Amino acid sequence: MQGWAQAPQGFDTERWLYGKVVLVTGDSLEGAVIYHPAEDVVQIASEDGIVSSFSAVNVSHFMISGVYKGKPQLFRSLPWNRGSLESDFRVPVFFEQINQGELVLMKRYVGLTTAKGDQQPASASLQAVYFPHFATEGDGLQEVLYMLLPDGEIVQLRKNKKDLLKLCGVHTGKVKQFAKARKLDYKKSQDLLSIVDYYNTL
Repeated sequence: MQGWAQAPQGFDTERWLYGKVVLVTGDSLEGAVIYHPAEDVVQIASEDGIVSSFSAVNVSHFMISGVYKGKPQLFRSLPWNRGSLESDFRVPVFFEQINQGELVLMKRYVGLTTAKGDQQPASASLQAVYFPHFATEGDGLQEVLYMLLPDGEIVQLRKNKKDLLKLCGVHTGKVKQFAKARKLDYKKSQDLLSIVDYYNTL
């Protein structure tokens, strides 16, 4: 791994992290990775400095190490209509997958000053997040949360508590009781993850 500690000459070393990109063809590439959220493009640099760029339509998933302790970030390419109520036309875009189960919590990162495809969440408590391997032009990034349903539908969590409980069906009462007993805050990403993981055990 030591060879990947240095990014190719001419690149901002703080924005490249070791990762793996798996293409829809089944081929995989490993190297220094940088992700451009606004364009849904991931770039990977080989050890000899050759940089390859891939859009979400060409990628199955990619992983980036060094951000979270213990596990890599996992980004999946999923077909999405960008939340449009007028059209079901879907194109592949990248989502970060947070957990596994019947309900899959996911997020995308949107530039605070250039958000176009994603609408800002209603909750103002979500923190602006900036990860060094995301290529931006100095703008911070805001996380926008989504839920991947078993049928493949992707739902944006505009109001975390209301929207999540709506998805819990017959287990709504148990989920509310679980969150209340543990004083979990639906507006906090980590607490929300705990609630979703609990639902997935029911």
